[in-house]
Amino acid sequence: MVTRRFFDSLPFSWEGKSAETIQNDCRWLESITRNAAPFSDWWTKARIVQLAYPTPPHPLVTTAEPLPTYAGLGSEAAIAEVLQSLCSPEKYPDFHRKVNVEFVTETLNCWKLRQFSQAISRNFEVYADLEHPNTFLVTSTAPVSLEVDRQLPPSHRFRPLFNVDEFARIVQERDAKRLSLRTHGYSSPASGFYESFTNEADELNRPDPATHARTLQDDHFYIGYQWPSEQPVTSPGLWADYRSHLGIVFKFLFVVSGIAGIFGTLLYIFLKLFGIPVLKLLGLLPGVAQVWEWSDFVDTVDLAVQWYWIVPTIFLLWTIVFLLLRVVVYLRDRYRAIHYGAPDLAEFFWRLDRALSNLAKSASNSSQAIETNAPTTSDRQLSLNLIGHSMGGLLVVTVLRILSDRFGKDDQGSLLPDPSSPVGEEADSIGEHLRLDTLILASPDIPLEFMREGRNNYVRSAMRRCRRIYLMSSDRDIVLRYLSTVSNWFSEPSIQMAGMRLGNLYLKPIRVSGSIQYRPYIRIMVHSERAVQATSSYELFRKFNYLDCSEMRGDQETGGVNAVAFPLNRFNGLLIDLINTTLFLFGIKKLDVHGGYFQTNTRSFQILKFLLTANFLADEVIKGEIEAMIAGTPIKFLPSESWVMPTSTADSTATGT
Repeated sequence: MVTRRFFDSLPFSWEGKSAETIQNDCRWLESITRNAAPFSDWWTKARIVQLAYPTPPHPLVTTAEPLPTYAGLGSEAAIAEVLQSLCSPEKYPDFHRKVNVEFVTETLNCWKLRQFSQAISRNFEVYADLEHPNTFLVTSTAPVSLEVDRQLPPSHRFRPLFNVDEFARIVQERDAKRLSLRTHGYSSPASGFYESFTNEADELNRPDPATHARTLQDDHFYIGYQWPSEQPVTSPGLWADYRSHLGIVFKFLFVVSGIAGIFGTLLYIFLKLFGIPVLKLLGLLPGVAQVWEWSDFVDTVDLAVQWYWIVPTIFLLWTIVFLLLRVVVYLRDRYRAIHYGAPDLAEFFWRLDRALSNLAKSASNSSQAIETNAPTTSDRQLSLNLIGHSMGGLLVVTVLRILSDRFGKDDQGSLLPDPSSPVGEEADSIGEHLRLDTLILASPDIPLEFMREGRNNYVRSAMRRCRRIYLMSSDRDIVLRYLSTVSNWFSEPSIQMAGMRLGNLYLKPIRVSGSIQYRPYIRIMVHSERAVQATSSYELFRKFNYLDCSEMRGDQETGGVNAVAFPLNRFNGLLIDLINTTLFLFGIKKLDVHGGYFQTNTRSFQILKFLLTANFLADEVIKGEIEAMIAGTPIKFLPSESWVMPTSTADSTATGT
């Protein structure tokens, strides 16, 4: 079938367009080709439009590709031929299969009909690892800043797929049974995540010296998800924003100085008309007069008011505080995680499900499937594991809420294999072909208050869909305990949400009826509180399998998430924080109090490797394996459904803090 043309002829012409329109069109197309993965769907469409135009009157940039940015080619066939000459069909099979005369015509139709934005509206890209065929990358197409280009995965290690349909075809052809997706957290620029993810992929695909078996089999795909995060202070996008928008910066400083001036003036009036006279009246009292005379206090305050130093002091302090909150990029990352990262990942999942459905329909309609009654993609579901670290945990939970809303959060009839699951348990399916299995949250930057009634509107729906949930946490995570509190102070609805994060839970030994049992507690400063309160959603707390990694250390060269040997008590908490903070900031022993769970030499990473392959094991088997792995280590483990709610507001005698 020949696609109908909605344009007169090729090549296109710049004539009749204003200089401003030409410049805008060129900048748009060239921005796409710089920020899109080469040979991906939307990169290809932008190159098609460019090749259809001759060189503009005032070209902006040139490319290093073996073809010109603009070529003014006279036919769709010529454009398709030029594009296909750029790569081999063995390396980019779907690119060669899709990019033909019909594809070029449809793209040019969208451009002429002003539908090009919809034609390239993919908010994610998919890459295949050239080293391991079971490893992939999914990246959000949102940049950290409009002033800097995206940092794409290294081309020597990852090749871009044409779109998610190609990934679905690979899933079907290789008969994949499990997908494990892992995402990063706050302050994880693209280059750093690409490096850490490839190290994890290498470790997961490395044969065990004893059994020669790999953690990831060919039918188990490991996927890394990169969303736009940036490095504090040194991020290029951070300072490019300042340089490009000086007018907004001056407006901000003007408003801050105005507010500081108002408060300073009010304080000046208060001291001048009320404060100083009251102090002088008090000075008439014999006892107070002697103190005032000795300290010269009234004259000092009066002099300060006359000099009016309080106004610039307030302005300077406010400016420093607001600028510091911006350069640590915490709130910027949190906004991008929720509004860019989560929707883009949710789109990947529902588009993948739709692509698998289309493949299943094609297979069921084929004569071969009908004659042989061979099982198709529609006869099975992919088991899905999700791993979220830090702010990535918040992102993953937000994704689950989006998918729950899209695929129905009131579905009845659980797909869980456990026959003891309660009737009415929310279904764990994501569409027709994906089934939620294990959720692993490592130091999640999620408010603890989300686990309480009235605050868990979407957490309940999201977490109940997972078959198993594992929480790796630490009471010594200074990033969550301090930075998160300061950064979220102005934005969270309540103080508790700003000051207590799920990633700071730890297991406290409690003496109950003569035996020691663990209970989830959360550390504030020098004291701790029970995580489960009277208003808590008890069913959600019991859903978790707790792994307290507070005292976990790495080998001799790395410190894991902790470098202090002695356990926590009510007297040494601040000292532990001070030591770990010093070692963390100065990079001593590569201590990572916030992200050390993924260091490949730690016990937490060994547990993670096991959990990725434990989808089809019984809960008791998994429990026994974890207990064997943490034997002789300071890691504490509390399985789900293994503890009961205390009958009183206070637990029995506790050991430690």
